[in-house]
Amino acid sequence: MDEDGEAMMSTRAEPGRTTDMSTDTPTDPSTDMPTDAPTDMPTDAPTDATAGAARGEPPLHIHRVRAADWASHRELRLAMLTADPDAFWADLDEARARTEQQWREEAAGPRVHLQARRGDEVVGGIALLPAGYTPQHPIPEDCAHIVSLWVRPEARGNGLSRPLFGALARLAIDLGRPDLRLDVDESNLAAQRLYERIGFEATGARDPREGRSTAWVEYAIRAERLLEN
Repeated sequence: MDEDGEAMMSTRAEPGRTTDMSTDTPTDPSTDMPTDAPTDMPTDAPTDATAGAARGEPPLHIHRVRAADWASHRELRLAMLTADPDAFWADLDEARARTEQQWREEAAGPRVHLQARRGDEVVGGIALLPAGYTPQHPIPEDCAHIVSLWVRPEARGNGLSRPLFGALARLAIDLGRPDLRLDVDESNLAAQRLYERIGFEATGARDPREGRSTAWVEYAIRAERLLEN
């Protein structure tokens, strides 16, 4: 992770579950995710916009992933699992074996995936999970999980994590879920320093990672606080 914090964010897995793919979130169709939300969102990223313009790049925009975006969603997910496999629970071989229909179903929700795009190029992403990691682990109605933050290595250092966080925060507020939580591997000190600089606070919750000597540690922030950065 560089000093702008643009790398990967570990996503917690419940013991005994394969996560970050089709089985890592409940698929209850009654989730409170609106279907008429805009596809493209403002970025609020003056630093990155200026840097991109100076290099002659297309302006950055944040795109909400739909089922029709399954191919770009798949490509980004495989890229992040290839580049940073230790930061995510999902198995790369399992991800490669998934069908188009499975990718479409994942892109359709209930997890909301956002992509940072320059023109048609997807340079990073983040996701909001407005539910517990499993149906057996419900969360309060005003809470949501931040998962799957990742920026391509060649695009890091330009502040892309900020517009991703900003778009996610606005989405969380629109959903009435401003109490945001994320989990990061306790060995990822760079990520923890980033989150603390942004305003995240450790909750003290710790969940040992299955098959590893480390644990997930939980951080929390109000969505409104992310919009102040």
